[in-house]
Amino acid sequence: MHRSIEEEIQGVNDLICSARAKASELLQNGKKVHFIWDFDSVLASSRSDDVFAITNFDLKAYFAYEERLLFESPEAGPWLLPIAHNTGISPRFPPECFTQDIVTARSSTLSIRVQIFCIVWHLPIRWMLFLGHQPKKESYRIILNSLKSDPNYHIFCVDDSVKHIEAFRSASAEEGMGNRTYGIVSPVIRTYTEGELREYLNRVMSATGNAPIRVRSPSDDLRGFIVLPKGLKQFKERINGLVSEQNGAGHHFELKNAFVKEFGKVGEGRFKTEEELELAMKEFIMGLCCP
Repeated sequence: MHRSIEEEIQGVNDLICSARAKASELLQNGKKVHFIWDFDSVLASSRSDDVFAITNFDLKAYFAYEERLLFESPEAGPWLLPIAHNTGISPRFPPECFTQDIVTARSSTLSIRVQIFCIVWHLPIRWMLFLGHQPKKESYRIILNSLKSDPNYHIFCVDDSVKHIEAFRSASAEEGMGNRTYGIVSPVIRTYTEGELREYLNRVMSATGNAPIRVRSPSDDLRGFIVLPKGLKQFKERINGLVSEQNGAGHHFELKNAFVKEFGKVGEGRFKTEEELELAMKEFIMGLCCP
């Protein structure tokens, strides 16, 4: 494991430019384009995959690491901004002709970070297929079949694994779609050395406290990561608190509208100030709870 050199980075950039040019050509010729993305090392960086590797593929240790980062969107991978981030005021490709899915081995708690990543980057993703230990081939087949009836669709699949791209090509051939599918193996790009990654993992796993904390990256002092020292338990507490807060706000808004409808606007009807209205609402709720 090493930090990628300039030639390796340029090789991936060339792949991206080639895929983008082909997609643009197809769209200009009246075709539709669909991308199937792997997540780690493609849309997102390879950091999580590499952490899994240096823990000797220990699932318990890997889950503990990922659970501490549930409020931290994974770093962007090489394919995100040049192609996948087709959003904003003027998207690169026409949204009605450009669609995307994610097929990833992540599942269970690990899938949360994929969804947070897509929310943070405003990614227009059609489907997210989370696999766990299942082979990707049948997920590819599901996607291919969903597009098969429209001969204008051309499908790209990008993954860092040769095995998975071979599975995609095999499924494409079996579905009679080999002439409009493109499998791309994307080499892994890293912005850190193995030593820096190990120090990063140590910092994440050593963080303590009752609140989210930012730890700095050993490979980039300006970069930091938000860590939940108590992991999944802390994440659930925060999410449950947010859900409860939103429910409370919704109930409060509903009751306030009912009072205004019944007694008139504040300052014009029965209640002259917001404080009077809030007090009346509180007394009403207490009457319901303690008749």
